[in-house]
Amino acid sequence: MPLIPDHLICLDALDEALRQAASQSRPLGVCLLWLDCVYRIDAIFGYRAGDTVCAKSLAHLKSILKEDDQIFRVGRSEIACLLPSLANETQAVLAAHKIIRTLGNRLVLDQYAVHSEPYVGVALFPTHGHGADTLLQRASSALREARIRKEPVFIYSNEADAATQFQLQLQTDLRYALDENTFTLNHQPQTDLRSGRVVGMEALSRWHSPIRGAVSPAVFIPAAEAAGLMHRLTIRVLNVALREFQELGPAAQDLTISINLSAHDLVQAEMPALLTQALATWSVPAEQVVIEITETTIMDDQHARATTLERLKEIGVQLAIDDFGTGYSSLARLKHLPVDELKIDISFIQRMLHDSRDENIVRAIIDLAHNLQLRVVAEGVEDEATLQRLIAMGCDIAQGHFLSPPLPLEQLRSWLMQPERD
Repeated sequence: MPLIPDHLICLDALDEALRQAASQSRPLGVCLLWLDCVYRIDAIFGYRAGDTVCAKSLAHLKSILKEDDQIFRVGRSEIACLLPSLANETQAVLAAHKIIRTLGNRLVLDQYAVHSEPYVGVALFPTHGHGADTLLQRASSALREARIRKEPVFIYSNEADAATQFQLQLQTDLRYALDENTFTLNHQPQTDLRSGRVVGMEALSRWHSPIRGAVSPAVFIPAAEAAGLMHRLTIRVLNVALREFQELGPAAQDLTISINLSAHDLVQAEMPALLTQALATWSVPAEQVVIEITETTIMDDQHARATTLERLKEIGVQLAIDDFGTGYSSLARLKHLPVDELKIDISFIQRMLHDSRDENIVRAIIDLAHNLQLRVVAEGVEDEATLQRLIAMGCDIAQGHFLSPPLPLEQLRSWLMQPERD
């Protein structure tokens, strides 16, 4: 069974195998394997070590596949397995899972045990295509989908491919939008539930694409994270939010501005310096800024996150844990975090009138926050009944469409100047 490290030879061999499969009216499978450990090995031990891991993986594959199966190393960390003698398409899927079981075991590199979590994308003839280029491309598409979904084996599907292409195009559009500064901000007011006065606002990113129209943050935020654009978007939002807050002038004198940071932002060593620079550029006092970080973000890699939080706190900004109640926080960790505010996840607020368990969770979070000397914010308040229930529970601050929807700057300015706001 030849081991051929050349994708062009792989395509030629696949062309020949497809001709034979078509003449005999039998299926053929292409499994494209990604070894996640190769780049890690390259970075730590060098390229020769990465090649050694690939060679050992190829040897393992040779021992488990059929004699007329072929193996091709088609990239630094990718191996194509051509399966020309299938009785049915199911056998290709079984072979893919066998590959995963075999290469998912630890490999020994010198004295080191190397753990691999490989992924396999599967494309089938004739179901998914008839040409070599098409089948290899669709196996690659299936592999990409396997990695995105964190599924060891994924079989090509038109729907998944279309979704992936949509995401790739969306990411391209996002890059253009960032280059052209077409993102805007809306600000949602936050109301103190004791006095009824507006005490702050949350900056919320908005994108109106000339092609797609209004794109929901639930769509473009994950796409930005997947494309590695989240830090650029955050810096953009940070500076626009502070500039618009400064433009409010006296209307914002006693208010705070809440700005979200992503998981990616929180591990950027330069983030505290960038925040300090932005505060100075727009002459916004640090104490009027609330930096929001989701609970799940803080709970990941807690030591590194806590270090960044401490550095942000030293700047003088306030810190809030967003979406609280969804991240399984350790209470022992929570008491040591330098935070000022807990924001109750919107799902609990919007169900609390209909589910006593959600109401009890909201009440427990409010009590917990107050016992830790933290203020508590409820977001997603959509009706009078929910607002009154939160007031009765002793919640400090609320935001939501019932109080005010997110507003662009000029509408916010007019809203703040209404007599009933005085």
